[in-house]
Amino acid sequence: MAIVVKKFGGTSVGSIEKIKNIAGHILADSKEGDDIVMVVSAMGKTTDELFGLAHEITKNPNQREMDMLVTAGERITMALLSLCLQELQIQSISFTGSQSGIITDNSHGNAKILTVNAFRISEELGKRKIVIVAGFQGVSLEKEITTLGRGGSDTTAVALSCFLNAKKCEIFTDVDGVYTADPRIVSTAKKLSRLSFEEMLYLTLYGSKVLHSRAAEFANKYQIPTEIKSSIEYTEGTMIDNKIEHSMVKAISHKENIFHFCVKLLNNEIPVFMTDVFDMDFSENVLNVWLEGQYETKFIGELDKYGFKYTKSDDAIAVINLLGYRICKDIQFFSNLHKTLKEVCQKTFYIKNQGIGVQITVEQSETGNVLKHLHDNYVT
Repeated sequence: MAIVVKKFGGTSVGSIEKIKNIAGHILADSKEGDDIVMVVSAMGKTTDELFGLAHEITKNPNQREMDMLVTAGERITMALLSLCLQELQIQSISFTGSQSGIITDNSHGNAKILTVNAFRISEELGKRKIVIVAGFQGVSLEKEITTLGRGGSDTTAVALSCFLNAKKCEIFTDVDGVYTADPRIVSTAKKLSRLSFEEMLYLTLYGSKVLHSRAAEFANKYQIPTEIKSSIEYTEGTMIDNKIEHSMVKAISHKENIFHFCVKLLNNEIPVFMTDVFDMDFSENVLNVWLEGQYETKFIGELDKYGFKYTKSDDAIAVINLLGYRICKDIQFFSNLHKTLKEVCQKTFYIKNQGIGVQITVEQSETGNVLKHLHDNYVT
């Protein structure tokens, strides 16, 4: 019997009413015969609220204790959803990340999955139960509770799909699929019916928020068919697999509020920074780092800790990425793109070949105008 893994994000389980709605849909899905594993996030803003409580106590909370604290959010959701299913006479059982066999390293706050030993899940599926798993969390080899960082529930779902040899992983979210650009900015953006694994990974690395990049990496590496779909409408979404037709520019992603740091290294050695960075390069004892503004304070703290001298850009930039294989080898495309940007941009812009797509850097103030123009003129 085939296994389907279904992941529901925080907005999808943001209230008891929404959790009951999900349970109702699972009741219908369970009659189709597939075994179902559900991965859930914390309800709504629960994780943010738990972080807030900790910061009312200390500005620099211990990471181990933070993992113990914030993993409570997913445990609440999984238990409530299991109770809803049982109320509908559906056999179900809920597991934490550690009970599910999600084994990680000991990097609190941003742990990496080392292996998955989901034997208990397989046993309960064999008893015809629906299994509900708390996403975002695992357990280290030292028996410490850990969290997987941003997008951790997505990563949990795809990793479990790999171990369980699931026929499909469904990521339910508040949007109904992957669009050719951000529909909140580009009104003409269209939903894509299919993307390849590599194309989805490219979009997630450069701004698309519908799936976390670590989950996209898992899906790509282990070839796990993954669908991004709406938790509200339950219609067909965007299928991520290798059955794909190629076009020129397929979609556009973007990331805003990026700042550039130029760091003078000591002894020509690059330290291991814990701050999430967007991009980096190295040349002649200088490390160039680009990161989102929300991580600026943390990164500066690390630089001061190591005693590095650095400069930081005054103005934020935006990075726009055009997805498409053939555009990277088409000189005519580059020439036309350059002419287009010269007409649209009032300030400096940069174009970079990314292999699977083209990256454009612009001043943040010009992001919306450039996005709309590129989408209208280049997305097929």
